[in-house]
Amino acid sequence: MNAFNYWELLAGIALFLFAMSQLESVLKSLGGRSLAVYLRNQTGKRINAVIGGIVSTTLLQSSSVVGLMVLAFTGAGLLNLTSALGIIFGSNLGTTATGWIVATIGFKLEIFKFSLPLTAIGGAFYSFTRGRSAEYGRAILSLGLLMLGLQMMKSSVGEIENLIDINTLANLSPWQYLLAGTSIAIVIQSSSATMMITLAALYGGIISLPNAAVVAIGADLGTTTTVLLGAIRGSAIKRQVAAGHVLFNVVIVIFAFFLRMPLLSLIFFIGIEDPLYAVVAFHSLFNLIGLFIFVPLTTPFAHLLQRWLPEPAHHEISYLDDITSGVIDASVDAVERETSLLIARAVQLNMTVFTTPIIRPSGQSPVTHQRGIKQARTQSFSELYNDTKTLEGMLVEFTIKLQADQLEDQQSIRLSSCLNAAREAMHSAKAVKDIQHNLQEFSQDADRTTQQYANRFRALMDTFIQDLYALRPSNSETMSFEELSNAMQKVFSRHESIHDEIYADVRKDLIAETRLSSLLNVNRELLTASRSLLLALANYYLDQTHAQDLDRITLTH
Repeated sequence: MNAFNYWELLAGIALFLFAMSQLESVLKSLGGRSLAVYLRNQTGKRINAVIGGIVSTTLLQSSSVVGLMVLAFTGAGLLNLTSALGIIFGSNLGTTATGWIVATIGFKLEIFKFSLPLTAIGGAFYSFTRGRSAEYGRAILSLGLLMLGLQMMKSSVGEIENLIDINTLANLSPWQYLLAGTSIAIVIQSSSATMMITLAALYGGIISLPNAAVVAIGADLGTTTTVLLGAIRGSAIKRQVAAGHVLFNVVIVIFAFFLRMPLLSLIFFIGIEDPLYAVVAFHSLFNLIGLFIFVPLTTPFAHLLQRWLPEPAHHEISYLDDITSGVIDASVDAVERETSLLIARAVQLNMTVFTTPIIRPSGQSPVTHQRGIKQARTQSFSELYNDTKTLEGMLVEFTIKLQADQLEDQQSIRLSSCLNAAREAMHSAKAVKDIQHNLQEFSQDADRTTQQYANRFRALMDTFIQDLYALRPSNSETMSFEELSNAMQKVFSRHESIHDEIYADVRKDLIAETRLSSLLNVNRELLTASRSLLLALANYYLDQTHAQDLDRITLTH
């Protein structure tokens, strides 16, 4: 094996890995949003989640990318643990499709004849077009380069017998081949690419079929590190998904390793004698068996993971903390959910600003929220306000950075609406914060009239909170413009009534001059707090036109 053969082998491997990464990137760019929507919809039956994992990984050609997307969606609250595990299980089988394609085309056809035209055509499109046409060109170019790299590996790997003693490799322990497969997959972060290298070595006669099968087993275990690293600093549910991924692969790796010879015998029995097809069939078979073992146990397995890795007490991590970089859909949804949490906290601040806090009424909360609000109910007013203010800062910073990415028009509009909703919710929180000391003074004042107004203000807000909890019918995920408009009219009517009563009591000399401005200010700030909450809900639930219409209605008062 001369120096040229060395470099041809290394260059072939490098070109193949580069082409694989480019193909993954372009497939994610062209179909990533569609696949993301598809994955998000796999929240029903377990079999749907498994099929979703198989399909998405087959199309993206990367279980690692699918795993990171699943982490992003679970962190954003879009996938529950059971569905996430089903997708992860399915992705293991989906990633074996690459092996079938390469074993069938890459080693059975003269792919060199196809690689050059694909590289030329794809390169021309990528260089001289823009937008999606350029991305299609990049996909064709990547496929051509992938075939070219594979051809270089095929032509050079046969010469390796001149470099090493094959008998030495034959004497290595199966555990060493398992470790080799795991190590290669960890380094290159792709079980598919590890399989291609293994197939090339098998094709060149460097390793035997049983040893190639063991390398394939190790490759599955090695790729779990991608999801593991993506979850290590995330919330409990992300760690649960990563732990489930690792445990699933550990179990099927142990199963496949100790039963590799009977499984290979089964493959020969059903008529697959070609070594390349046999190792790919083995890879698919033990992953398929893993599905049959784990899918019926997904729910109890999820419960077990939740017991092993529970959410720490009084620790409710922000949705934004759980977002995996680059997954735009999950990022937008995380902003939406964080906005709903901010609104929920503003409602809570309006309820706890009084000396005797308002009791949560019956009915449905004006916003749906999964995290953060339980902790909010145990905090003091000042702690909750400071945390809410911090949350708003995080939300605004995250959203501004996200808007710098290439977003679809609908995504950009949704982000703007969420920012408007967050701003209005924070206005409401600040309005009640500014008058908290007044409300406390009124409730403790020796003057009977002042105490009565303290009770009136509390009753006023109590009625408003009850209205909020009646705005969304049971199981409804939206609000109507008419409902919000009616609620706004009631708010202005009630506060105007109290405003008139204050002036009437002044004329009767029932209110001291020192209290007049404070009473009027408190009434005005409570009106602002209520108005801002309704505008926050309008921006959150309605389109921008209707939200602006509601804002204009308030300007006429």
